[in-house]
Amino acid sequence: MASLDVYYFSGDNRADEPVTVDDDIALDDVMTDILANPQPHPTVVYARGRPTIGPAELPDHQLKFDLDTEHHIAAVHLFGPRDFLPADMPGEADDTTAWIALPRQADARIPGGVTLYIDRDTRTEFPQEATLPLDLLRELLHEFMRTGKRLTCVDWQQTDIF
Repeated sequence: MASLDVYYFSGDNRADEPVTVDDDIALDDVMTDILANPQPHPTVVYARGRPTIGPAELPDHQLKFDLDTEHHIAAVHLFGPRDFLPADMPGEADDTTAWIALPRQADARIPGGVTLYIDRDTRTEFPQEATLPLDLLRELLHEFMRTGKRLTCVDWQQTDIF
């Protein structure tokens, strides 16, 4: 099981220091806190123990999500290297690839007038078909904590947005 570093806004925490979670209860507590506090930017999550790159030793991957608590939906963006894929999916990714999570069921669509962002500063929106129910977001994050790899509980659409 991997530990996750979660960067989000809560009280005095301005998302500049991560909250580290290493069990299901701690992850559920963080999700409750995220849902209870406005998030002016998407939440960013890294799996600890994965390789780092460059002199700054940045993580080789990133998962981020935006959510709308009123409509109980979220959207997820992910990027990582070829070894970030589950073992049964070799060759699907280039050296580093970015993806957007898609629900496997078409009934999870964004209600009219709701916009979720990959990046709020640049106003880069998630595609309308990329919405996930909050329960599926929780499941996805728990799987990420268990595996430290790209998740299998959703489908993925490759994107050129990093």
